[in-house]
Amino acid sequence: MTLGRYARNTSVPVERSRVEVERILTKYGAKKFGSMTEETKATIYFEVKGRELQWSIPLPDRKRYNSNADHEREIRRRWRVMVITIKAMLEAVESKLLTFDEAFLSHVVIPGTAKTVGQMLSTSNLDALYQGSSLRALLAQNPE
Repeated sequence: MTLGRYARNTSVPVERSRVEVERILTKYGAKKFGSMTEETKATIYFEVKGRELQWSIPLPDRKRYNSNADHEREIRRRWRVMVITIKAMLEAVESKLLTFDEAFLSHVVIPGTAKTVGQMLSTSNLDALYQGSSLRALLAQNPE
């Protein structure tokens, strides 16, 4: 299995990356933070600027790796990618290249749904919008 290029040889433990994400988010004004790990994904939850956000890191399928060490290395690498991605996006907001909502819109949780904007506007839903469906109709099809 080929690993991605960025941080492919990292030895930084997942826990250290998770704590680093929390530190970065706190530096940029996050008021709440949490995380959860499942077999297929790790999810971070946070609140910034009055917005609740959820961001999932897809975890690799263990069966696709030759060794447990390769699988663990890929998990560590993905967490390092998360660190640099969040840091870059928050710096872009701080530098006024983007607004917070522009940078993080797909991860904003829609109040009362427990779903993110990105989940609600999945590829199939975007395709339907481009084919003439109304957003209201799509939202009605995707209740919590």
